[in-house]
Amino acid sequence: MKRNQIAAWILLVLLLTPVIPARAQSQGPIYIIQEDDTLTSIAVTFGTTIDEIASANGIEVTSILIPGTSLIIPGFEGVQGELTTQTIEFGETIESFSLRYGVDEEDLIRLNRIIRPDRLYAGQALIMTQSESGLEQSGASRVLSGRSEGILAISVREGVNPWSLRTFDGDERLWVIPSDVLISSQSDEPITALPDPIVSTNLHPSPAVQGHTLVVRIDLAQSGWVAGRLDEDQLNFFPESESSMVSLHGIHAMTDPGLYDLEISLYTTLGEAPVYSFVQPIRVLDGGYRSENVTGVPAETVDPTVINPEQEMVEALLAPATPDKIWAGPFQLPSDYYTDEFISVFGTRRNYNLGALYYYHTGVDLYGRTGVEIMASAPGVVVFAGPLTIRGNATYIDHGWGVYSGYFHQSEILVSEGEKVEAGQVIGLIGSTGRSTGAHLHWEIWVGGVPVDPLDWIERSYP
Repeated sequence: MKRNQIAAWILLVLLLTPVIPARAQSQGPIYIIQEDDTLTSIAVTFGTTIDEIASANGIEVTSILIPGTSLIIPGFEGVQGELTTQTIEFGETIESFSLRYGVDEEDLIRLNRIIRPDRLYAGQALIMTQSESGLEQSGASRVLSGRSEGILAISVREGVNPWSLRTFDGDERLWVIPSDVLISSQSDEPITALPDPIVSTNLHPSPAVQGHTLVVRIDLAQSGWVAGRLDEDQLNFFPESESSMVSLHGIHAMTDPGLYDLEISLYTTLGEAPVYSFVQPIRVLDGGYRSENVTGVPAETVDPTVINPEQEMVEALLAPATPDKIWAGPFQLPSDYYTDEFISVFGTRRNYNLGALYYYHTGVDLYGRTGVEIMASAPGVVVFAGPLTIRGNATYIDHGWGVYSGYFHQSEILVSEGEKVEAGQVIGLIGSTGRSTGAHLHWEIWVGGVPVDPLDWIERSYP
């Protein structure tokens, strides 16, 4: 009896609740309702209100959303078509995006309320209308103009009609400037604003995150070299294969969330000026780190006059990016002593001795008692093995490509500088030397001169 009453109430509610009609009642771009959509989420996505959406579609704000039916999105009169979203890739500009997908630039600016079209960041999702007229569908290729090279010479070199060449702003012209990126509608290659020698780019993760490793991969169609920088930091690129260059770079855990310029430069001859450079912002997200208080550490280990010289020495030691990649696959934990949890994890904001020092935890603290063995987390070469005031008895291992691991507070060091070690080799014993309140192992990974979360490196294989 109760089930029948409940079913009757549900049926009555459905009958009394207006449903969004399959056809809209006014003009404007159309959005197809997806699973889990709400009027609120749709309004936020398109920068409008639920009342305006309801009014444009002749419905109530309490209407049930049925996946697969359409809604007119108000505020974009003159824009027609079905709305979707597409992510900006590194190497795309609003001009190349417009050509690639066949969407009018002005419509893109209006739909996304873009104030700075020249500052689209990699990973940004753009609202657009679906089109079948983009160059990615019809076929096109990218051409890079050389020094003192005219449009006719380019057309001969590429084997295309000179009248098929134009710039990304749509200008069909018979003059170019050096390092112009032109497009030809006589090929079927993907369109970005990057020149033809660069086949594709990939950033992981995108957006980047405080305290994690950013992988920048550039695939080339011909031999060449790539250099780069992120904000003020130099990127070190190394050949992953004959046609792929890769850079590993740590995002500092205290980096302010926001947009930072990523620049790549393409060289065909070392020692000469780059043949092409491209700059685009990428986004850095907050790492979501917690805070903790640490008390009882020796006073000299929170003294800036002691901390700063030691930090400068370590940064200089770990700055070189040696060209040989020594490791393969994921790293391993440097101890098998109670690793189900950690004393303290990477990135935690730390207050030492009730305000004597505020910084963050640059590694992972593993449980251990004095004398427990410490193992190398990956093969490499020992570049430092000795006592330090803050780090205690410490060892640093170079794994190549600017990747280093560090092991602190040891009671005894069992390796020496210049020694080659293998993954799992015993390199020391756990202790409580330096800035420590009890026996444990502090383990670090540095990438591109910056400490990163070591647990990332045991969970996946880089690059």
